Amino acid sequence: MAESSKRRRILLSPESSRDRPPPPSSPRDLISALPDHAIRDIFSHLPIEDVVRTSVLSKRWRYRWRTVTTNLVFNRVRPHHRRTRSLDFRCIVDSVLSQHTSTLALKKFHVNGFCCYDEADSPKLKEWLRFAEQRHVEDLRLEVDSLECMFILPQFLFCLSSLVRLQVSRCRFSLGATSINLPRLKVLSMSNVNLSDNILASILKGSPVLESLELGRCVDLNNIIINSTSVKHLFLSITNFFDLRRIRAPHLLRLRIAGTCSCSKGAEHMSLEDISSLVEADLNFEILPRVHGDNRMACDLLKKFLERLPRVSTIIIGDWCLQFQLGEESNEDFNLDEEVFLCSQKENFGCLSKHLKRVEIICFGACSSWSKHLLTLIKFLLGYALVLEKLIIKVKLPTRVHELPATVLSQLLDLSTDVLSFRRALENAKVIFYYPLE
Repeated sequence: MAESSKRRRILLSPESSRDRPPPPSSPRDLISALPDHAIRDIFSHLPIEDVVRTSVLSKRWRYRWRTVTTNLVFNRVRPHHRRTRSLDFRCIVDSVLSQHTSTLALKKFHVNGFCCYDEADSPKLKEWLRFAEQRHVEDLRLEVDSLECMFILPQFLFCLSSLVRLQVSRCRFSLGATSINLPRLKVLSMSNVNLSDNILASILKGSPVLESLELGRCVDLNNIIINSTSVKHLFLSITNFFDLRRIRAPHLLRLRIAGTCSCSKGAEHMSLEDISSLVEADLNFEILPRVHGDNRMACDLLKKFLERLPRVSTIIIGDWCLQFQLGEESNEDFNLDEEVFLCSQKENFGCLSKHLKRVEIICFGACSSWSKHLLTLIKFLLGYALVLEKLIIKVKLPTRVHELPATVLSQLLDLSTDVLSFRRALENAKVIFYYPLE
């Protein structure tokens, strides 16, 4: 009786369930015995082309990718001729989608570059997006490559309750009477898109848990007003930076500004109304002057940013910001010594006394044209940032370290020696030099 009960318990154990994989056809055929969750994990780390190729590994795997794959990532194809390769790409995507029969929710659906897009391709892209919608996609990326026209995003895309991450490029928003409802969206990235102030406001209103927003070259966008308490990170690409008139984000914690753009008259009217909660600022951007007077205009804009960081604990400063702020303000036109100038401005930077704990400076090479500016800034920060714990200097070299001439290596050594000799307001503040080894 005891033996019968034991046998019954074994039969009911999970290991002997009907989902258990069949035994290997030979002692060495262990791959056929892998459970489904292991196969799904393997597929999640492979591009779709390699996932399909796993069909040759064993009979059990021949069609397995069709039912267990939850990541569909189609990478960009650059055509040699205008339409040929683009048509091949369409056929590949269509073939995979027609064979994909999984009932599992789709984790990723990425189309990384639809080359040579024109309006005739719109129905096909909408068909692919509808496929993703029906499978409750969580991470959706659509990058269209075209210089002639933009893909108009379908309205059903703005009501995907499953969507957690959305990235679109070279697309146009057309809401009509559609109300945006993206209750799970946490990360949103939009670049090279037509995006008005009203549409951005609607997106923010309809995305109650949005945490991260990335905006790059958004045509027709003049004001970034983020009153949402959930949005904590904003990344701006400044390609069309001076189309902006206002930035207001009172609950924002992290701001990153990157890219390169030309200066314009609009810069002097730009207003930073409220970024008072900011704790991290990454200012690694560059503004190129076009006419006389642009340098002063760009300098004033940079000062606006720096003076609006009263509670920031981490600042990342790019090479252009370093050279421009000190070089322009303290040159012969103003007859100011750099160190005297910075000391005179310390009251304008409220973060120095109580909040600034980490500074990262990104600079190129060790040439004398900017090393004086760098040393002056470092000396100022170490001497007046009262709670500064770590100052990191990342030097980007034009070539490999072992190929640098002796003069450059000597300059780097002198720079390090000078910095280590500076007085530190916080005795335990660490200064870290980072040089690429390759």
